Amino acid sequence: MPDYNQPPWNFSELFEQGADRDLPHFKMVNGDLPVLNLGAGNKKIGGTIALDWPEWDAEKDPIPYETESVGGIIAYHFLEHLRDPRPVLRECSRVLAPQGVLNIVVPHVMGVMAFQDLDHKSFWTSETWKELFNNPYYEKDHNGFDFRIGINVIMGLNERNLMLVSQLIKN
Repeated sequence: MPDYNQPPWNFSELFEQGADRDLPHFKMVNGDLPVLNLGAGNKKIGGTIALDWPEWDAEKDPIPYETESVGGIIAYHFLEHLRDPRPVLRECSRVLAPQGVLNIVVPHVMGVMAFQDLDHKSFWTSETWKELFNNPYYEKDHNGFDFRIGINVIMGLNERNLMLVSQLIKN
C-alpha cells in the first residue's frame, strides 16, 4: 500500500498515493538470454537484437530463434501495424523462456495517435489482453498463448497521444 508518511518523489509513488493502490512493477529481463526488439525501425536500443522488415517479415516469417531461447522481447509501436498480431504473439510465447517478458507499447484506441497513421491496422484497449487470453465466449483463434498480464496501463502526456503500456510474462 502507498506510504502516506512522506510526499511522492517519483511517478510510482505519485500514482500509488493518488490512486490509493499499488502500481505493479515491471519484471526485469533475464540478461543471460538474448533480448529482441521487434519492428525496431530507426529505434535501435542498445543490448537488443533488432528484427525488422525487409530481413524479417512479421506477417509471414517465424521469429528466427529456438523455442524458449529468448529472455525478453520489446515491441514499441509495432503490433498495431500488423493485420493480425496473433501469430506474432504466439511466436513471442514460443521463443520466450519461462518467466521471460514481452514489453509492448501501442497507441490506445481513445487517443488520436491510434488513427493518425493510415498504416495502423489494429486497435488496442486496456481490455485487449484479457479478451485475447481469457474470453470464454469467443473461441476464434484464442489458443497458443502462454502469458499472464504483469502490468497494463494507459499513459500519455495528453489525450491526443494515449498509449497502452503492457508487460506480458510467459508462464
